[in-house]
Amino acid sequence: IVGFPEHITSDIGTIGDFAAGSEVAFGTILQRSYAVLGGRMHYGHPDMMNRVYMIQQGGVSKATKTVNLSEDIFAGMDFTLRGNGRTIQHSEYFHVSKGRDMGFGAVLGFFSKLSAGTGEQILSRQTTRLMEHMWMPEMLTFFYAHGGFYLSNFLVSKGIPLLVFMWLLVLLNDAESNFEAFDAQSLAEDTSAASVMARLLISQFGWIMVVFLIAGMAPLLFETTFQTGFYPGVKRALITLATLSPLHFIFQAKLIGTYVTNELIYGGAKYVATGRGLPIERRSFISHESPQTGKPIAGLYNEYAPLAIYDGVELFAGCLLAMQAGGLQVEEGTRQALTWWMIALFMNVCSWCFAPFVFNPYQFDWKSYKEDVYHWANYFKDKPEPWLDWYKSGLDAGKGIRPSPTAVVFSLVIVGAWYTSLINKMHLLQSVFPSDSYNV
Repeated sequence: IVGFPEHITSDIGTIGDFAAGSEVAFGTILQRSYAVLGGRMHYGHPDMMNRVYMIQQGGVSKATKTVNLSEDIFAGMDFTLRGNGRTIQHSEYFHVSKGRDMGFGAVLGFFSKLSAGTGEQILSRQTTRLMEHMWMPEMLTFFYAHGGFYLSNFLVSKGIPLLVFMWLLVLLNDAESNFEAFDAQSLAEDTSAASVMARLLISQFGWIMVVFLIAGMAPLLFETTFQTGFYPGVKRALITLATLSPLHFIFQAKLIGTYVTNELIYGGAKYVATGRGLPIERRSFISHESPQTGKPIAGLYNEYAPLAIYDGVELFAGCLLAMQAGGLQVEEGTRQALTWWMIALFMNVCSWCFAPFVFNPYQFDWKSYKEDVYHWANYFKDKPEPWLDWYKSGLDAGKGIRPSPTAVVFSLVIVGAWYTSLINKMHLLQSVFPSDSYNV
């Protein structure tokens, strides 16, 4: 198998430019690094293979359309598992033209397909065998390039809500008298739960967020700089930031984490046809039937509320409760240092609640807005009730006796890990810093 970089021709519009930038970075500098480190697999369109040879070495595709949803990755894994020096090469003496998705829904639909396929990869025997036989650098590269990326998106999207939950737990649980980590003998007598939690949040959310943001953009910045020069590379990075790319990628990370974990818990991966059309039509707020054809029209709220909007509202409510419980009643210097934490909360809430509408063409058109209000009112009055059907359809993924215990155990493991991490960090603060150095 010989892989080539893609020349993306669909960098039209804001979302099209985001998707094109991601593909440019993935198809060039990242795959170049994966090939050197031994973790590159087969990625479909830009790669070429010796078909006659591959048919004898595990095949070019797979027969199961659900388990082997990402059949190109499985072809690369089967090829690598054959051993005897078989490697996948990445060459750049010519580029393969490719058009990517350009609409908000199409891009997220594409990642839902990739995430579900990655969930099946994680559960496959091929991944287990590769991890057992690869050397450490190759194994870490393979993990980062495939399952690790998607699991990291899940952890990042769950990190802030869990921190808000722990923030509330410490503030409302009379932590000074109940938690061993708040022992008065090791902490200053006037130290409150709000102050200790503020220091914990400051240690994780500070100016380092800027470095994290730059690191996320580094592959595209470096590759654009290599190809076109320093100033065009910086210009593209600044334009990407100015067009609210953080809102899009925070929302994308949330959906990636949701889809990959749902696949691990419930299964049900299937191919998603996203299309490559130019998004020039406005999508409605709520689902309804077309007055002309009578066919159902999907709404943004129906599609994204269970995936992100509900979680965004819960996160916002948790922030308000934490502030009401005295989470910001700390020293002036500590309160100022919490600004970075509040920015992270603000960006997550805005992205999860409003990103589908911000990137919807003609979202603020007055005529369309009035139609949204009309369809929203009828959504609860029409017979039979469309809202009830939509609600029941959202329960399908959790039916059956197997998924429920799995989901409960999965959630308990996450909460338990964060709780243990919090206790250990409190003890670490006590050990490293004496009680007289807690004044910020």
